[in-house]
Amino acid sequence: MGKLKKNLFIVFLGFCFLANGQDLQLSVAVNKNPALIGEQIRVEFSIAAKGENFRGPNFKGFRILGGPNPSTSSSYTFVNGKSESHVNTTYTYIVQAKQIGEFTIGAATLKAKGKQYVSKALKIKVVKNNIQKRNNSNSKNVKAASAEQLYLKAKVNKTKIYQGEQIVVTYKLFTRIDLASTEFSKNPSLNGFWTQDIKTTSKFKREIIDGIPYNVATVKKALLTAQKSGKLEIDPMEIKAQIRVQNSNNRSNRFDPFGMFNQFSLMEQLINSKPIFVEVMPLPSPKPIHFYGGVGNLKMKVEIDKKTIKANEAVNMKITLSGSGNLVLIEPFKIDFPPDFEVYDPKVIDKTFSAKTHTAGKKIFEYLLIPRFEGNYEIPTISYNFFNPSTKKYKTLRSNKVPISVLKGEQEENGISTFSNKQEVKLLNSDIRYIHTETDLQEKGTYFYQSKLFWMLFIIPILLFLSLFVYLKILEKTNKNSIYSKSRKATTFAQKRLKNAQKHLINDNKELFFEEIEKSLWGYFADKFAVEVAQLSKESVRQYFEKFEIKEQTQNQFISLLGDCEMARFAPSEMQNTKMEELLKLAREIIIEVESQKK
Repeated sequence: MGKLKKNLFIVFLGFCFLANGQDLQLSVAVNKNPALIGEQIRVEFSIAAKGENFRGPNFKGFRILGGPNPSTSSSYTFVNGKSESHVNTTYTYIVQAKQIGEFTIGAATLKAKGKQYVSKALKIKVVKNNIQKRNNSNSKNVKAASAEQLYLKAKVNKTKIYQGEQIVVTYKLFTRIDLASTEFSKNPSLNGFWTQDIKTTSKFKREIIDGIPYNVATVKKALLTAQKSGKLEIDPMEIKAQIRVQNSNNRSNRFDPFGMFNQFSLMEQLINSKPIFVEVMPLPSPKPIHFYGGVGNLKMKVEIDKKTIKANEAVNMKITLSGSGNLVLIEPFKIDFPPDFEVYDPKVIDKTFSAKTHTAGKKIFEYLLIPRFEGNYEIPTISYNFFNPSTKKYKTLRSNKVPISVLKGEQEENGISTFSNKQEVKLLNSDIRYIHTETDLQEKGTYFYQSKLFWMLFIIPILLFLSLFVYLKILEKTNKNSIYSKSRKATTFAQKRLKNAQKHLINDNKELFFEEIEKSLWGYFADKFAVEVAQLSKESVRQYFEKFEIKEQTQNQFISLLGDCEMARFAPSEMQNTKMEELLKLAREIIIEVESQKK
């Protein structure tokens, strides 16, 4: 009977397609309607031709989990001895219903055979979950998924590390059954580790494991920094999954002869990963004097903005630690400044990011120094020791001594100068104010508003205000022209930088090569989208690209290329010239893609 139903349904669909196959149209179809809240829905837009310039609809009320994923299929038919080819283009989305109600998937557009086609809007009804627990008659006939069908696996890239060293833990969900939704029920506590999440797409991909196909998704990925030694446990993660299961006791329904409705319900199941144990070794003893907990591969740079100043003026000193390792955990360390310098707590700037297997970037400490007396001073050598797990040795970073010449400062009007120890006061004039012996008198009957000075003070501010208003208008117009000019020439400037990168590649200067590509991408983005330097970040790239309707794939490629350049600069590795040439080619292509897609 079930086979007969299936055949009748296929014949029914065939008649539908024959009836509508005469006119070319962009059709939309879903695999579930009505759908359950939290359930994944497959939405397909298809046209019986080769399509291009697809623009997706508005999915209000739904969360987009994947797509649009394009696919093209071809078929051939033989009529009266002649062959005819047929092409079908499909764009697929995977979406998830967020709330109960009736929602409309808007119209999509696509170009085919030189014409623009628009799909019809489609209404989808989202209903409450029919959780299996509420259906006692069904629960007797439904079994939970086995460990071979559905499981959660945790994996680390290292099981033996040093204290302060970083590892990556990855949680993957493996399934051979239909899941309606998943959510975190219990996150691992990760005691003894400092945790930094790594962004993941959480999209399912097909993998063959021991000859068996699975749908696999990375549900969580994190960088862990060991903060103590010993045998540390990465405790299990727990996920709550809602499984779509077929009801085995459906009765025939004369209004549903094909058995298309009410065949499925949801069953809730908890899935746990297994614990993982990591052996954390203590750092070797004895530890160097200037060791402050840094572990990884680091560099240090010390900069000062002035070497000749006056007393009581400020000097800015910047210490930059860059590279890869536990940079996020590095705190300001002891520096022996001259005793006559007043030193303020440093401003800490964190410019780190999560790479694939470690934290990279830089940590900046900006000090404000104020010398209180004239004289010749010297900031002594700054030493910083860190432990490199690769070599299993400590390494010392040292800066050069910095001489500072302090000239005599200007005395304050009241004759008081503050000492560096803030306990003494030096009087430069008398402690009693001197008597003023001169004064100005005016003739009786003279009024200020009748004087020339009054009218000058009245008119001049008005003239200054008008002048300022005109100046600001001119400046505004100039800025607009400047922004337009920069935007128009953004590609030209970027290509010039990429030519410089080509030269660095020929000269085998890898660090400058990656730096030039990174500057080219950031410079292009800033000029093209009129973004201030202070606002440059990967989040702003995503924000402006979405605003100007840049495709998601292009967004991901642009941001990924920036990340690759950053990682290559701060955590250098041996990359072949052919790979670097591919990187350069990709940078050129991405800039052209953004240029063509910007609305």
